[in-house]
Amino acid sequence: MNQRPYIDPTSAAAEAFNTPKPAEAPAAWQQASNRPRSTPRRVQRPKEAPRTGYFAAHWRGEHSLARSYWLNNFLVATPLATALTALMSWISVKGDSLQVSAIVVLVGFPLLIALNVWCLVGAWRAARNYLHDHGSALWGWLARISLVLGTLQLAASVIFGFVPSLGEYWQMARGIDPIGQAKFTLSPDGRSLRLEGVIGMGDGERLRTLMASEAAQGLKRVELVSPGGRVREAERMAEALKERHQEARAVGTCASACTLVFLAGSPRHLAPEAQLGFHRASTGTYNPVFEELANQELAKTYRRLGLPEPMIEKTLNTPARSMWFVPREDLQAYSLIAPSPRTMAVALPAAGAPLADFDDALRVHPVWAALDKRNAGTIEAVAKRMHAARVAGASDEDVQSASIAPLAAQMPGLVQGTDGQLRRRYVQIVGDQLKALRTPAKPGTRPGCRDLLDGRLSAREQLPVELQAREAAWLLDAARGTPPRWQPKPPTAIEIEVLDRSVGTAAMGMLARLWADAPDAPATAVGATCDPVIAMLDRLPAQTPARRELAERLLFHAR
Repeated sequence: MNQRPYIDPTSAAAEAFNTPKPAEAPAAWQQASNRPRSTPRRVQRPKEAPRTGYFAAHWRGEHSLARSYWLNNFLVATPLATALTALMSWISVKGDSLQVSAIVVLVGFPLLIALNVWCLVGAWRAARNYLHDHGSALWGWLARISLVLGTLQLAASVIFGFVPSLGEYWQMARGIDPIGQAKFTLSPDGRSLRLEGVIGMGDGERLRTLMASEAAQGLKRVELVSPGGRVREAERMAEALKERHQEARAVGTCASACTLVFLAGSPRHLAPEAQLGFHRASTGTYNPVFEELANQELAKTYRRLGLPEPMIEKTLNTPARSMWFVPREDLQAYSLIAPSPRTMAVALPAAGAPLADFDDALRVHPVWAALDKRNAGTIEAVAKRMHAARVAGASDEDVQSASIAPLAAQMPGLVQGTDGQLRRRYVQIVGDQLKALRTPAKPGTRPGCRDLLDGRLSAREQLPVELQAREAAWLLDAARGTPPRWQPKPPTAIEIEVLDRSVGTAAMGMLARLWADAPDAPATAVGATCDPVIAMLDRLPAQTPARRELAERLLFHAR
């Protein structure tokens, strides 16, 4: 055990022993742990001066995020992309200056793609450097998200807008419209001009030139059969028709841009089998802003042409790939076309009108058009008789009556060649006609119903308008029905026996002379009435279905 030696506290040795020794310096690790830490400072990336110019510096991401994103990307590329997209929309909808516009697109779109790639890549790299330099994460990631969305939009424009239309733009740049052009056919007499097919580049000027030509000096109407096409060209056609107050007649399907031409006509006629189709415009750019702008322009054009607001609204709500075919009743309700005639009467041309005008008036009448389609030459025969009556100085009533004789020649075939349901309708109409004419016009004279049964066509002029309208509606349905594949067979002896026992011996051929066209037929006695015939027709509904159908068929067969 070591013991410290005794030292006299008064001695010098004690003083030296009690003197404190200097403290040893702490270790290095203790010095680092005890030193107060300083706040970390943002380290700025040393900026090198651009070696290859402004564009290369942006491409490498050496510009600030604010300059790369807001200046280069937002204020430069976006307006250019918007302008070129607007040009493409204008081409698709208006079709004005197609060749020049297509050249601009072919040259400008690749340059726009290159500019967008330069902007997007440089801004993305600037955002990356900004985050690496401890910039705000919020702004850095917002910029990146915006750039991703911009890249997707650029890809969609290229894949769905530019690439599929590249061939079309190339054709337009060479002066060829890829959708084609309309075909114009002027009739030999120069009275009608037929527009058929797609409305394409230059068709508006072609129509105007043709209408102003010497061959079309007597032009009366423009006939339309078109699925549509370039809106701007259709507007030019509409302007040409309005300047000349030209009649427009749709003779087939007139849809999309074709409706602009139709609405410009004065007057407007819709052939019996024609139809009008409307839908919203499409720019083909998949840009909702430009789609909406194009359709607002389309709505303004329709308003100038007199299309009512409910139809404009329906048109804008119909997708571009669909079609809204307007019912004829709606067109008549809005006075876009003339109401359908209720009877067989037609709008007579003015005095001194040529034969062709009577032909035109008959062809816009749905019943006469249907009869002519079933039996070719009907309208030609009727027009000749009406024109001859007019030349002879006949009154309007007599001119209208001149059309009945050619119709009478077809009636037996229509009645016998139709189905049982339509024949039953006609028997009911005849019964009501007989009842309407059963009272003589004057005491002691023959009733008009006897003249009707004897085949005197002049008796039909006495029929009420309502019954004439019912007969015209029946004629339209019968003419549009499917003709029989074979001629009706004559009644057999058994059928005649059944008819005689069930209905009566007078039923056979009772209505056979309704359309005999026999003005000189021997007159029935003055006191004769139609009551037996009317009574028999009233008893038919009480028969069994088979006997009733047999009776209705044999009523028109002479013994």
